[in-house]
Amino acid sequence: MKFQLCFIALILLATSSWAKPVSGLYDARVPVPDQQLVSRQDGAKQGLIEVLQKVSGFTVPAENAVILKALEIADQYLYQYSYEAVQKDEWDASIPPGSSWLKMRFEAQSIQRIIKAANMPLWGNNRPTVLLWLIKEERGRSVLIDGLDDNVSKAVANASQVRGVPVVLPVYDLEDSIRLPQESLWGLFSGSILEASKRYDAESVMAARVYKNTKGNWVGQWRFYFKERESNYEFETQELSQQVLSGLSASAEVLANTFAIKPNDARSDVLAIKVGNVKNLKQYAALVNYLEDLTITKKVFVAGIKGDDMDLQLTLSGSFSQLKQVLALDKKLIEEVVPVKAGGQELDPLVPQVIKFSWQS
Repeated sequence: MKFQLCFIALILLATSSWAKPVSGLYDARVPVPDQQLVSRQDGAKQGLIEVLQKVSGFTVPAENAVILKALEIADQYLYQYSYEAVQKDEWDASIPPGSSWLKMRFEAQSIQRIIKAANMPLWGNNRPTVLLWLIKEERGRSVLIDGLDDNVSKAVANASQVRGVPVVLPVYDLEDSIRLPQESLWGLFSGSILEASKRYDAESVMAARVYKNTKGNWVGQWRFYFKERESNYEFETQELSQQVLSGLSASAEVLANTFAIKPNDARSDVLAIKVGNVKNLKQYAALVNYLEDLTITKKVFVAGIKGDDMDLQLTLSGSFSQLKQVLALDKKLIEEVVPVKAGGQELDPLVPQVIKFSWQS
């Protein structure tokens, strides 16, 4: 089985984990019993739900009339599809022997039109990373670390792909084990978890302990830390893959609630900004392309260029505070602090103030 491991990165001390554009938002892969038309149509419905959930960041509303209509013709939104045999080590209660993977790519603009018509949020592809500390108890306790090819790693890679959440796994070397012993991780001690997480510089942190109960089901306690807030979850699932997907789905909705553009945010605010440190044509093009690719920007207009400074007008689908949160993910545009005028003179509220940034590319 081939997993897209682009979301799972080995973190070294010199490597930053700032958010990067997430690929595969319009891709889905679901098991089907055969390659007949009916199975493909059913699989396309499952795939469409997965993609809508991934692109919006939220659970798809089951009773939404627009969604129900789209599901009736889900296969018509496919850009391409192919089949791949399910390997023996992938067989479980939900994927019986002889099944095939239906691998799908949906047409991006059509998906965005469905989301807009259904009044769902829209989450851009520049997303914050989740540092995942996971300890599993099954014939002894073990901490999930990067570079191990086991069932848990595969489940994390798959859940990362399904929900569009970039995941970072710890190296759990000597330094990690001192700061966060297995006993502290198993106890989900927040202080130790957050202290050990500092070296990874991730935007959010999730810690979990998972184990099998007497019924043979997987039980997991999950704790998510984001913007100095803590969220707690507990799930019981039949399969380990379902357990991991439940945990990452919870983190995805918390993050999407901050970064996704919601229907009631979709107004057209125009913001004037000045960007410094744009020294050549290549940087000029990179800056404009970067701003145009942000989900929150509807339009980018270059108002003028003087030396290394560019004056731009951004038409936004949201507020300036939302834009700042998006820009803070990869730190390519750094807002400059405007010094206070001598004597504490206040700025004239009737005179529009230009927000100044520095281009770091």
